[in-house]
Amino acid sequence: MKPSVLWAGCAAVAAAVACAFPSAAAPNVRVQLLHDRLDVVLSSDGGLAVRPYGFDLAATMLEPEITTVLDVQAQPGGLVLADAVEIGQPIVVEPLSGSQLAVNGKEYRGSAIVQPSPDGSLSVVNIVDIDQYLDGVVAAEMPASWPQPALEAQAIVARSYALAKFGNPQHPTYDVQAGEQDQVYGGVAAETPASSTAVEGTRGIVLVSGGQIATAYYSACDGGYTSDGSPLEDPEPYLQVKTDPYCPLSPYMRWTASVPLARFEAAFAAKFGNVGEIKAVQVGTTDASGRAKTIVVTGTIGPKIISGPDFRLLAGQHLVKSLRIISIILAGDSLMVDGAGFGHGVGLCQYGARGMAIAGYGAADIVRFYYPGAELTSLVER
Repeated sequence: MKPSVLWAGCAAVAAAVACAFPSAAAPNVRVQLLHDRLDVVLSSDGGLAVRPYGFDLAATMLEPEITTVLDVQAQPGGLVLADAVEIGQPIVVEPLSGSQLAVNGKEYRGSAIVQPSPDGSLSVVNIVDIDQYLDGVVAAEMPASWPQPALEAQAIVARSYALAKFGNPQHPTYDVQAGEQDQVYGGVAAETPASSTAVEGTRGIVLVSGGQIATAYYSACDGGYTSDGSPLEDPEPYLQVKTDPYCPLSPYMRWTASVPLARFEAAFAAKFGNVGEIKAVQVGTTDASGRAKTIVVTGTIGPKIISGPDFRLLAGQHLVKSLRIISIILAGDSLMVDGAGFGHGVGLCQYGARGMAIAGYGAADIVRFYYPGAELTSLVER
Protein backbone atom coordinates (compact mmCIF):
# COMPACT_ATOMS: atom_id res chain seq x y z
CA MET A 1 0.00 0.00 0.00
CA LYS A 2 1.05 3.60 -0.50
CA PRO A 3 1.65 5.57 2.70
CA SER A 4 -1.34 7.55 3.87
CA VAL A 5 -1.15 11.21 2.84
CA LEU A 6 -1.79 12.05 6.50
CA TRP A 7 1.39 10.32 7.60
CA ALA A 8 3.59 10.75 4.53
CA GLY A 9 6.94 12.27 5.41
CA CYS A 10 10.09 13.12 3.54
CA ALA A 11 11.24 9.94 1.78
CA ALA A 12 14.91 10.69 2.43
CA VAL A 13 14.25 11.19 6.13
CA ALA A 14 12.19 8.01 6.32
CA ALA A 15 14.95 6.04 4.61
CA ALA A 16 17.62 7.42 6.94
CA VAL A 17 15.62 6.59 10.02
CA ALA A 18 14.69 3.14 8.71
CA CYS A 19 18.38 2.34 8.28
CA ALA A 20 18.84 2.90 11.98
CA PHE A 21 15.96 0.52 12.73
CA PRO A 22 16.05 -2.19 10.04
CA SER A 23 13.39 -4.22 11.92
CA ALA A 24 11.42 -1.14 12.88
CA ALA A 25 8.13 -2.86 12.14
CA ALA A 26 8.40 -4.58 15.51
CA PRO A 27 11.58 -3.76 17.42
CA ASN A 28 11.88 -4.72 21.05
CA VAL A 29 12.29 -2.07 23.71
CA ARG A 30 14.12 -2.60 27.01
CA VAL A 31 12.03 -1.16 29.85
CA GLN A 32 13.53 -0.96 33.31
CA LEU A 33 10.73 -1.99 35.68
CA LEU A 34 12.65 -2.16 38.96
CA HIS A 35 16.07 -1.11 40.21
CA ASP A 36 18.00 -1.04 43.48
CA ARG A 37 16.01 -4.03 44.79
CA LEU A 38 17.17 -6.88 46.98
CA ASP A 39 14.76 -9.47 45.58
CA VAL A 40 12.03 -10.02 43.02
CA VAL A 41 9.45 -12.73 42.34
CA LEU A 42 8.75 -13.71 38.72
CA SER A 43 5.94 -16.06 37.77
CA SER A 44 3.87 -17.40 34.90
CA ASP A 45 1.02 -19.91 34.90
CA GLY A 46 2.48 -21.58 31.82
CA GLY A 47 5.95 -22.03 33.31
CA LEU A 48 9.24 -20.16 32.96
CA ALA A 49 12.41 -20.76 30.97
CA VAL A 50 15.43 -19.42 32.89
CA ARG A 51 18.88 -19.11 31.34
CA PRO A 52 22.02 -17.02 31.57
CA TYR A 53 21.82 -13.81 29.55
CA GLY A 54 23.47 -14.20 26.16
CA PHE A 55 22.84 -17.95 25.84
CA ASP A 56 20.22 -19.71 23.73
CA LEU A 57 17.10 -21.42 25.05
CA ALA A 58 18.89 -24.76 25.27
CA ALA A 59 20.92 -23.36 28.16
CA THR A 60 18.05 -23.40 30.65
CA MET A 61 19.14 -23.43 34.28
CA LEU A 62 15.96 -24.70 35.93
CA GLU A 63 13.34 -27.08 34.59
CA PRO A 64 10.15 -25.28 33.46
CA GLU A 65 7.88 -27.52 35.57
CA ILE A 66 9.51 -26.31 38.78
CA THR A 67 9.71 -22.65 37.81
CA THR A 68 6.17 -21.36 37.53
CA VAL A 69 7.28 -19.12 40.40
CA LEU A 70 10.88 -18.00 40.71
CA ASP A 71 12.31 -16.02 43.62
CA VAL A 72 15.52 -14.13 42.78
CA GLN A 73 17.64 -12.55 45.48
CA ALA A 74 20.56 -10.20 45.07
CA GLN A 75 23.91 -10.91 46.67
CA PRO A 76 27.35 -9.31 46.26
CA GLY A 77 28.65 -10.37 42.87
CA GLY A 78 25.49 -11.97 41.53
CA LEU A 79 22.09 -13.55 42.09
CA VAL A 80 20.57 -16.46 44.01
CA LEU A 81 17.75 -18.28 42.21
CA ALA A 82 15.09 -20.22 44.14
CA ASP A 83 17.28 -20.17 47.27
CA ALA A 84 19.55 -22.70 45.57
CA VAL A 85 21.33 -21.64 42.37
CA GLU A 86 24.02 -18.97 42.49
CA ILE A 87 25.02 -17.15 39.33
CA GLY A 88 27.35 -14.22 38.77
CA GLN A 89 25.71 -12.78 35.65
CA PRO A 90 22.31 -11.56 34.42
CA ILE A 91 19.55 -14.06 33.67
CA VAL A 92 16.76 -14.07 31.11
CA VAL A 93 13.33 -15.24 32.28
CA GLU A 94 10.77 -16.08 29.59
CA PRO A 95 7.16 -17.25 30.01
CA LEU A 96 6.19 -20.47 28.22
CA SER A 97 3.05 -21.54 26.35
CA GLY A 98 2.14 -18.00 25.28
CA SER A 99 1.42 -16.94 28.85
CA GLN A 100 2.24 -13.58 30.44
CA LEU A 101 5.12 -12.84 32.78
CA ALA A 102 4.35 -11.45 36.22
CA VAL A 103 6.95 -9.35 38.05
CA ASN A 104 6.05 -9.02 41.72
CA GLY A 105 2.50 -9.90 40.74
CA LYS A 106 2.13 -7.39 37.89
CA GLU A 107 1.76 -8.90 34.40
CA TYR A 108 3.80 -7.83 31.40
CA ARG A 109 4.19 -9.06 27.85
CA GLY A 110 7.55 -10.29 26.63
CA SER A 111 10.43 -11.51 28.79
CA ALA A 112 12.64 -10.09 31.53
CA ILE A 113 16.32 -9.71 32.29
CA VAL A 114 17.30 -9.75 35.95
CA GLN A 115 20.56 -7.86 36.26
CA PRO A 116 22.84 -7.94 39.33
CA SER A 117 24.37 -4.59 40.28
CA PRO A 118 27.84 -3.94 41.70
CA ASP A 119 26.31 -2.56 44.92
CA GLY A 120 24.65 -5.91 45.72
CA SER A 121 21.18 -5.00 44.45
CA LEU A 122 19.35 -6.06 41.30
CA SER A 123 17.29 -4.53 38.51
CA VAL A 124 14.60 -5.99 36.24
CA VAL A 125 14.25 -5.04 32.57
CA ASN A 126 11.24 -6.04 30.46
CA ILE A 127 12.10 -6.97 26.85
CA VAL A 128 8.91 -6.32 24.89
CA ASP A 129 7.68 -5.55 21.39
CA ILE A 130 7.47 -1.77 20.93
CA ASP A 131 3.74 -1.77 20.13
CA GLN A 132 2.90 -4.04 23.07
CA TYR A 133 4.88 -1.64 25.24
CA LEU A 134 3.02 1.33 23.77
CA ASP A 135 -0.33 -0.30 24.52
CA GLY A 136 0.60 -0.24 28.20
CA VAL A 137 1.96 3.32 27.94
CA VAL A 138 -0.91 5.00 26.10
CA ALA A 139 -3.44 3.43 28.46
CA ALA A 140 -1.47 4.54 31.53
CA GLU A 141 -0.69 8.03 30.27
CA MET A 142 -4.11 9.03 28.91
CA PRO A 143 -7.71 8.03 29.86
CA ALA A 144 -9.38 5.64 27.44
CA SER A 145 -12.45 7.91 27.41
CA TRP A 146 -10.56 10.74 25.70
CA PRO A 147 -11.08 11.36 21.95
CA GLN A 148 -9.31 8.93 19.64
CA PRO A 149 -7.16 11.62 17.92
CA ALA A 150 -5.68 12.52 21.31
CA LEU A 151 -4.91 8.86 22.02
CA GLU A 152 -3.32 8.50 18.58
CA ALA A 153 -1.20 11.60 19.17
CA GLN A 154 -0.10 10.08 22.49
CA ALA A 155 0.85 6.85 20.70
CA ILE A 156 2.95 8.74 18.14
CA VAL A 157 4.88 10.79 20.68
CA ALA A 158 5.35 7.83 23.04
CA ARG A 159 6.70 5.71 20.16
CA SER A 160 9.02 8.51 19.05
CA TYR A 161 10.26 9.10 22.59
CA ALA A 162 11.01 5.42 23.18
CA LEU A 163 12.81 4.88 19.86
CA ALA A 164 14.82 8.08 20.36
CA LYS A 165 16.10 6.60 23.62
CA PHE A 166 17.38 3.39 22.01
CA GLY A 167 21.05 2.68 22.70
CA ASN A 168 21.68 5.64 25.00
CA PRO A 169 25.21 5.12 26.41
CA GLN A 170 24.18 6.80 29.68
CA HIS A 171 22.10 3.71 30.52
CA PRO A 172 23.42 0.81 28.44
CA THR A 173 21.32 -1.91 30.13
CA TYR A 174 17.91 -0.39 29.30
CA ASP A 175 16.24 2.09 26.92
CA VAL A 176 13.52 3.66 29.07
CA GLN A 177 12.27 3.46 32.65
CA ALA A 178 8.71 2.55 33.58
CA GLY A 179 7.64 5.70 35.39
CA GLU A 180 7.56 9.46 35.28
CA GLN A 181 11.32 9.51 34.65
CA ASP A 182 10.42 8.47 31.08
CA GLN A 183 6.92 7.11 30.43
CA VAL A 184 4.35 5.55 32.73
CA TYR A 185 3.95 1.89 31.71
CA GLY A 186 1.10 -0.12 33.17
CA GLY A 187 1.71 -3.49 31.57
CA VAL A 188 -1.10 -5.88 30.65
CA ALA A 189 -3.54 -4.64 33.29
CA ALA A 190 -3.52 -1.11 31.88
CA GLU A 191 -4.34 -2.08 28.28
CA THR A 192 -7.69 -1.00 26.84
CA PRO A 193 -9.38 -1.43 23.45
CA ALA A 194 -8.98 2.33 22.90
CA SER A 195 -5.24 2.24 23.55
CA SER A 196 -4.77 -0.80 21.32
CA THR A 197 -6.69 0.91 18.51
CA ALA A 198 -4.57 4.06 18.86
CA VAL A 199 -1.31 2.10 18.74
CA GLU A 200 -2.38 -0.04 15.79
CA GLY A 201 -3.81 2.96 13.92
CA THR A 202 -0.47 4.77 14.10
CA ARG A 203 1.76 1.70 13.72
CA GLY A 204 5.28 2.74 12.76
CA ILE A 205 4.52 6.49 12.77
CA VAL A 206 7.22 8.65 14.36
CA LEU A 207 8.32 12.29 14.53
CA VAL A 208 11.67 13.05 12.94
CA SER A 209 13.95 16.07 12.78
CA GLY A 210 17.33 16.40 11.12
CA GLY A 211 17.26 12.77 10.01
CA GLN A 212 16.80 11.52 13.58
CA ILE A 213 13.77 10.35 15.52
CA ALA A 214 12.64 13.23 17.70
CA THR A 215 12.78 12.95 21.46
CA ALA A 216 9.09 13.78 21.83
CA TYR A 217 8.82 14.96 25.43
CA TYR A 218 5.35 15.58 26.83
CA SER A 219 3.62 16.52 30.06
CA ALA A 220 0.11 16.62 31.51
CA CYS A 221 -0.60 20.35 31.18
CA ASP A 222 1.58 23.24 29.99
CA GLY A 223 -0.47 25.91 31.79
CA GLY A 224 -1.10 27.84 28.58
CA TYR A 225 2.51 28.07 27.38
CA THR A 226 4.80 25.35 26.11
CA SER A 227 8.45 25.46 27.11
CA ASP A 228 11.49 24.95 24.96
CA GLY A 229 13.90 22.12 25.70
CA SER A 230 16.13 24.09 28.07
CA PRO A 231 14.50 22.78 31.30
CA LEU A 232 15.46 19.29 30.11
CA GLU A 233 18.86 20.40 28.79
CA ASP A 234 17.77 19.38 25.30
CA PRO A 235 17.36 22.54 23.16
CA GLU A 236 16.02 20.91 20.01
CA PRO A 237 14.55 23.17 17.28
CA TYR A 238 11.16 21.44 17.43
CA LEU A 239 10.81 22.19 21.16
CA GLN A 240 9.64 25.80 21.24
CA VAL A 241 7.98 28.33 23.51
CA LYS A 242 4.50 29.12 22.23
CA THR A 243 1.06 30.03 23.49
CA ASP A 244 -1.23 27.03 23.88
CA PRO A 245 -4.93 27.92 23.69
CA TYR A 246 -6.11 24.31 23.90
CA CYS A 247 -5.57 23.33 27.54
CA PRO A 248 -7.99 25.56 29.55
CA LEU A 249 -10.19 22.49 30.18
CA SER A 250 -7.41 20.99 32.28
CA PRO A 251 -7.99 20.81 36.04
CA TYR A 252 -4.32 21.78 36.36
CA MET A 253 -4.63 25.03 34.42
CA ARG A 254 -4.45 26.89 37.75
CA TRP A 255 -3.67 25.44 41.16
CA THR A 256 -2.71 26.41 44.70
CA ALA A 257 -0.39 24.29 46.83
CA SER A 258 0.10 24.46 50.59
CA VAL A 259 3.66 23.37 51.36
CA PRO A 260 4.38 22.68 55.06
CA LEU A 261 7.06 25.21 55.99
CA ALA A 262 8.79 23.00 58.58
CA ARG A 263 9.18 20.18 56.05
CA PHE A 264 10.50 22.58 53.41
CA GLU A 265 12.97 24.15 55.86
CA ALA A 266 14.32 20.72 56.85
CA ALA A 267 14.69 19.58 53.25
CA PHE A 268 16.28 22.89 52.26
CA ALA A 269 18.81 22.80 55.13
CA ALA A 270 19.76 19.21 54.33
CA LYS A 271 20.55 20.07 50.71
CA PHE A 272 21.76 23.67 50.82
CA GLY A 273 22.71 24.42 54.43
CA ASN A 274 21.18 26.61 57.10
CA VAL A 275 19.90 30.09 56.21
CA GLY A 276 18.19 30.52 59.55
CA GLU A 277 14.46 30.90 59.94
CA ILE A 278 12.94 31.30 56.47
CA LYS A 279 11.27 34.70 56.10
CA ALA A 280 10.49 34.82 52.37
CA VAL A 281 10.55 32.68 49.22
CA GLN A 282 10.34 34.46 45.88
CA VAL A 283 10.63 33.68 42.20
CA GLY A 284 13.95 34.94 40.88
CA THR A 285 14.61 34.70 37.15
CA THR A 286 12.16 33.17 34.66
CA ASP A 287 12.55 31.74 31.17
CA ALA A 288 10.74 32.81 28.01
CA SER A 289 7.69 30.70 28.91
CA GLY A 290 7.38 32.24 32.37
CA ARG A 291 8.75 29.25 34.24
CA ALA A 292 10.96 29.88 37.24
CA LYS A 293 14.64 29.34 36.54
CA THR A 294 15.68 30.41 40.04
CA ILE A 295 14.05 30.81 43.43
CA VAL A 296 15.35 33.13 46.17
CA VAL A 297 15.02 31.74 49.69
CA THR A 298 15.65 34.40 52.34
CA GLY A 299 16.35 33.44 55.95
CA THR A 300 17.47 35.31 59.05
CA ILE A 301 21.09 34.49 58.16
CA GLY A 302 20.72 35.66 54.58
CA PRO A 303 19.41 34.76 51.09
CA LYS A 304 20.17 31.71 49.01
CA ILE A 305 19.42 31.33 45.31
CA ILE A 306 18.45 27.84 44.17
CA SER A 307 17.22 26.49 40.84
CA GLY A 308 13.54 26.23 40.05
CA PRO A 309 13.72 22.43 39.66
CA ASP A 310 15.42 22.15 43.08
CA PHE A 311 12.64 24.21 44.66
CA ARG A 312 9.99 21.99 43.12
CA LEU A 313 11.81 18.87 44.28
CA LEU A 314 12.15 20.17 47.86
CA ALA A 315 8.54 21.37 48.01
CA GLY A 316 7.13 18.17 46.44
CA GLN A 317 6.60 17.74 42.71
CA HIS A 318 2.98 16.70 43.12
CA LEU A 319 2.28 19.73 45.31
CA VAL A 320 4.13 22.32 43.24
CA LYS A 321 2.96 20.88 39.96
CA SER A 322 5.03 23.04 37.62
CA LEU A 323 7.46 25.94 37.52
CA ARG A 324 4.92 28.32 35.98
CA ILE A 325 4.70 29.88 39.43
CA ILE A 326 2.51 32.94 39.80
CA SER A 327 3.20 33.72 43.45
CA ILE A 328 4.73 32.30 46.64
CA ILE A 329 3.41 33.61 49.96
CA LEU A 330 4.62 32.72 53.44
CA ALA A 331 1.39 32.19 55.40
CA GLY A 332 1.84 31.01 58.97
CA ASP A 333 3.33 27.53 58.94
CA SER A 334 2.90 27.05 55.17
CA LEU A 335 4.22 28.24 51.85
CA MET A 336 1.23 29.02 49.62
CA VAL A 337 2.26 28.55 46.00
CA ASP A 338 -0.01 29.57 43.11
CA GLY A 339 0.83 28.24 39.69
CA ALA A 340 -0.31 26.89 36.34
CA GLY A 341 0.20 23.58 34.58
CA PHE A 342 1.47 20.15 35.60
CA GLY A 343 4.89 18.94 34.53
CA HIS A 344 7.76 20.51 32.58
CA GLY A 345 5.60 21.80 29.73
CA VAL A 346 8.00 20.65 27.01
CA GLY A 347 6.40 19.23 23.87
CA LEU A 348 2.89 17.83 23.80
CA CYS A 349 0.42 18.92 26.46
CA GLN A 350 -1.84 15.94 27.11
CA TYR A 351 -4.82 18.07 28.13
CA GLY A 352 -4.10 20.32 25.17
CA ALA A 353 -4.18 17.28 22.89
CA ARG A 354 -7.60 16.47 24.33
CA GLY A 355 -8.72 20.05 23.73
CA MET A 356 -7.54 19.99 20.13
CA ALA A 357 -9.27 16.66 19.52
CA ILE A 358 -12.52 18.04 20.96
CA ALA A 359 -12.14 21.02 18.63
CA GLY A 360 -11.98 18.65 15.66
CA TYR A 361 -8.26 18.35 15.00
CA GLY A 362 -6.68 15.04 14.03
CA ALA A 363 -3.66 13.32 15.52
CA ALA A 364 -1.28 14.67 12.87
CA ASP A 365 -2.49 18.24 13.50
CA ILE A 366 -1.96 17.79 17.23
CA VAL A 367 1.61 16.55 17.04
CA ARG A 368 2.58 19.15 14.44
CA PHE A 369 1.26 21.91 16.70
CA TYR A 370 3.36 20.79 19.65
CA TYR A 371 6.54 19.92 17.70
CA PRO A 372 6.79 22.68 15.08
CA GLY A 373 9.24 21.87 12.31
CA ALA A 374 9.38 18.14 13.02
CA GLU A 375 8.04 15.80 10.35
CA LEU A 376 5.78 12.79 10.59
CA THR A 377 6.97 9.71 8.77
CA SER A 378 6.38 5.96 8.81
CA LEU A 379 8.96 3.30 9.54
CA VAL A 380 6.71 0.67 8.02
CA GLU A 381 4.86 0.39 4.71
CA ARG A 382 1.25 1.44 5.15
